[in-house]
Amino acid sequence: MSDQFEWEEVETIYREARETKHGEELRWLVNREKILNKTTGKTTIRGTIRHPGICVIAPFVDDDHIVLMRQYRYAADSELWELPAGTLNGREENQRMIAAETPEECAARELSEETGYEAEVLEKVCECYAMPGSSDEIIHVFFARGLKRHEQSLDEDEIIYEIRAFSLSELEEMTVRCEIRDAKTLVGLFYAFRRRLLSA
Repeated sequence: MSDQFEWEEVETIYREARETKHGEELRWLVNREKILNKTTGKTTIRGTIRHPGICVIAPFVDDDHIVLMRQYRYAADSELWELPAGTLNGREENQRMIAAETPEECAARELSEETGYEAEVLEKVCECYAMPGSSDEIIHVFFARGLKRHEQSLDEDEIIYEIRAFSLSELEEMTVRCEIRDAKTLVGLFYAFRRRLLSA
């Protein structure tokens, strides 16, 4: 954390809690934060989403095919092709969200619950901020290999219409045609495309 800035006042406006099969889960906080720039003496006020982070998983059924899900998203009011993903279990501490599990634990759970696949190997390939202008949410990106199929275990409000494996060439064409519009999915796929180029 930078020594240049000091949080003078933080007010939590909203707590996003959801009932899941695991019980009530606190997902994120929306804060109004007053921040002092000690160099200039000026303050700024920001609305900030405090988040424990998410995992996104690129499940390889073989070296050339990755599983996507066609999922309905309420905020976008649209069905999107996405990689499986989910929020880390978290807890509130000093008006921030702290992850209460590792990204690897989250990735394994979400892959199994959303697709029914379990992976022998989970490889973390990158992490990045989702939207650092308004949130501290970090995306942890994994490749999953050695998949074994079991049963899905969705939450009641998760709507996944289809699970399907696409070749990397098909996925590249889908990105060119803007048929994949989910940012975290694009990040995961771009790393998969890069890995293929490096191994060619």
